[in-house]
Amino acid sequence: MNRIQSVVKMHMRNPLSWFMMPWVIIAVSFAINFIISSSLNDGEDIHTGSIASIFVYTFVAGTLTLKDTFSFALGFSVRRKDYWLGTVLMAVSTYVLSGLLLTALTFIEDGTHGWGVRLHFFKVEFLGDLSFPSMLGINVILLLHFYFLGLAISSLHRRTGAIGMYGFFTALLLLGSIGTYVMTHYQLWMDFGLWVAHHYMSFFWWMIPLALIYSVISYGLLRRAAA
Repeated sequence: MNRIQSVVKMHMRNPLSWFMMPWVIIAVSFAINFIISSSLNDGEDIHTGSIASIFVYTFVAGTLTLKDTFSFALGFSVRRKDYWLGTVLMAVSTYVLSGLLLTALTFIEDGTHGWGVRLHFFKVEFLGDLSFPSMLGINVILLLHFYFLGLAISSLHRRTGAIGMYGFFTALLLLGSIGTYVMTHYQLWMDFGLWVAHHYMSFFWWMIPLALIYSVISYGLLRRAAA
């Protein structure tokens, strides 16, 4: 347990990449959108979609975690299992807190009618009026999903090097091309779009087992990865 705590403390020495930077990006983007909304002031609701930037950053943070800390931790005789557990604990703690902030800001935004200028920055329109626990669950699930996806890809690179990454993305491109061809050839895009429109909430809950799978994959790869 002490070694796991040591890994958490090691990560906490870099609050800029874990917590501060994504919120700096959000703050700057919000300020720009607020100024634009205030200057327009035409009575129309403005939906920016800029909140997606925090999820993109979270994915990038997942890909950079190993580069910044893996070799350093192993150099101090930290076991790979302890490194992985400490990293998972740090990620869960960080993104639960970030999810709480995102959810609170969403409800503040809703209660102030878009910060007084009809700006919908944090609230995603198609989600409708969800309860606080539901919105919190979605935010935390999304953050953890993107982080562990990035961590799994980074672990693959750590374990297999450039060859493994070329193979992974080639397979991904091949599967995407085959899927696109099948959907287009059999004219399934419309049906798929309608199905997504009726079942989009299910995608969020399916991200829970996916995030678990990504984290397990990253552990399996790191067990044999070079320091």
